[in-house]
Amino acid sequence: MKKVRKQALSVVLISSLLLSFPYCAALADETQAAAVDTRYPSTLTGPLQVKINGLLSEHTLTGTRIGTIVKMYNVSNDTVRVPDYEIRIVTDNGARYVLRGSSDNAISVPPMSNITLSYMAQVELPDNLKPTSIVWVDVNKDVYPKVETTMLDLPISNLVWYGDQSIVSDPALIKKWGEAFTIPSLDSALTYTPINMTTDFKDQTPVQVIKLLVQNPGKQTEVIPGFIIEGKSSTQNYKGSRADQTVSSIDPGEKKYIYWTVPTDLDTQLISFTLSTPESFKIPNRTDASANLTYYIGRLSFGAPTAEQLVSDSTKASAYLLNSQIPIDPINNVVNPNINISAADFQIYENKGMGYSTGIIKMRFSNKGDKPLPVPQFAAELMGNGFIYAGNRINASTSLVVPGTDYLVNYSFVLPVGGTVDQYNLRLIDNKTAAPYKINFAQSILTVNKPVKDNVKLNMYPYEVTIHDWALTNIALSNPSTLSYKYSYKLRINMDLKTLEPVMVDSNYNKLLIELETKDGRRIASNTQSLNGEGRLTSGEQLIYFTDSTSDQLENPIVLKIYEVIETPNGPVRSLVATLNN
Repeated sequence: MKKVRKQALSVVLISSLLLSFPYCAALADETQAAAVDTRYPSTLTGPLQVKINGLLSEHTLTGTRIGTIVKMYNVSNDTVRVPDYEIRIVTDNGARYVLRGSSDNAISVPPMSNITLSYMAQVELPDNLKPTSIVWVDVNKDVYPKVETTMLDLPISNLVWYGDQSIVSDPALIKKWGEAFTIPSLDSALTYTPINMTTDFKDQTPVQVIKLLVQNPGKQTEVIPGFIIEGKSSTQNYKGSRADQTVSSIDPGEKKYIYWTVPTDLDTQLISFTLSTPESFKIPNRTDASANLTYYIGRLSFGAPTAEQLVSDSTKASAYLLNSQIPIDPINNVVNPNINISAADFQIYENKGMGYSTGIIKMRFSNKGDKPLPVPQFAAELMGNGFIYAGNRINASTSLVVPGTDYLVNYSFVLPVGGTVDQYNLRLIDNKTAAPYKINFAQSILTVNKPVKDNVKLNMYPYEVTIHDWALTNIALSNPSTLSYKYSYKLRINMDLKTLEPVMVDSNYNKLLIELETKDGRRIASNTQSLNGEGRLTSGEQLIYFTDSTSDQLENPIVLKIYEVIETPNGPVRSLVATLNN
C-alpha cells in the first residue's frame, strides 16, 4: 500500500488559497521543532493544519492525566479525512506516551473550516510529568518491521497547564484590572473587561462579587462560553462561580454585564484572578456517565483592583439636586431606558416613643416612552458616617407607569436618633440579577431636606394644604348615672388642598394627622385624614371630630399639631408640618 508521506525538510504549498485563509500562517522549518511558533497553525499533511489549543498535565490520585485540545484546519475546497496518525506526548525525560482520541472526535474536516479534537492519556506514575513536545507519527504496520515516520513535532513546554497550582506566565496573557481581553482559546469576538469588585457576605463568609463588562464588536450574535474564574491570594486559590443566569448571548454591538462570585476566608487579600475554560473527553468504548471527563485549562489572568480603584468605585457618587434625574448605569437590568428616576423629597421622620428615626425618600418614576412600562423593582440603601442603612420599599401597589405620567414610591430607612447627618450616599441596588448578592447601578449624594415650617401652607409632597381659617370647639357629654362629663372636640377648618405636580400615588401614600395637646405637650385627642383616595380631605370648609379623648375635664388652651404620617414596615412615622395655637 502506498501512503502519502511528508517530506522531512520542507513543505511547499502550491495553492494560493492557503495564503488567504484566515487561519494560515507562514510555515517554519519543521526540521527544527523549537523554531515552530505554536501561536499559529502548523501544516500536518496536505491541506490540513493543526494548532495546540490547550494542554493539561495534572497530577491525580491515580497518577497523571495528560489531555490536549487540537484545532485542525482544512484550507482546501474538499472535505478531508482526519489522518489516522498516532499522537504521542514527549516528556522532559524522553519518555513518550500515546494519546487516545475522544470517542466523539470528528473523522473529517469540512472545506475551508476547522474542528476541535480531544486527546488524553492516563499515566499511572506518582510523579508530575512535564511534556516538552507533541508528535504526530505515521505508523506503517503493513511492513515488517513496522515503519514509523514523524509527520509533525511541535514544542509545547510553554503551553502546558499543570492544574490548580499553575500560574499564567505568558506576559501577553496577564492583564491589568480594567483592561479588556478576549479568551485566547476561543474563536469568539467577545471582549471582557473587569470593571467593579465589591465585598458581600453569605452567612459569615466574605464573597468577592466581580462585575465583567461583555461587549460584542463582531457582526453576529455570540454565545457567552462556559468558563470559570479563580481568585488567588499569596497562599491559596479560591474557586469562583457565575452569579447571574440572565445573560447567555450578546448581539452585535451590544454590551452586557455578567457577574462572578469568589468566596474567600476572612481578611483574605486577593492579588489576581485566573480564567480557565472547561475541556471534555469521552473515554472510548464506554457509555456510562463516568466516561465523560471534564478538566480545566487556565487561559489568562488579570490582576485584582488596587486600593485606589476600590475607593474610586465606592466614592464616585456626585452631589444631587432634588427632582433632577438620578444618573444610572445604562446597562442595568432593572430600569427601562424610558423610565427616569428622581428623588422628589428626602426628610427625617419621627418614630414616636421609639429609639430610632426614619429617613423617607420619595422616589419618582417618570415614563418618557409611548407605552406602559413596569414600575422598576429595586432596593436602596443609604451610607453615612461610615455605616450602611438598608431601605424598605413601601406602598407600591401599581405595576405599570403609563406614558407621560409620574409615579411616586416611598423608601424608608431606619436611622439612629442621635447619629443622623445632613448628607447621605444613596445607592440604588439590583438585588435580583446576582441574588443573594447586591449590585449597585446608581449612587448620588443626597442632602436631607429641612423645609421651613409654615403654619398657613403645609407641604406634604406631592400635596400642599393652605389653611384660611379654623376654629376649635368642645362638646360635653354627661353621664347621668355617674354625674360625670366626657369631652370631645370639633374642628371647623377652611382649607385648600392641591397637588403640586401631576403625579400618581397609592391610596395610603401619606396622610394628615391632627393631634390636640395641652400647652405642656400632653396628648388629648387625634384624628387621621386621608390626602388621596376615597374619603380624602377636600378643599373648602369641613368639620373634623375628635372622639378619642378620655379627659374628664375641659382643657384650655389647646395646641393643634399637624403631622404628615407615612406607614412603614416598622410602624407609622411622622413629620411635624404646622403648629396652631387657639
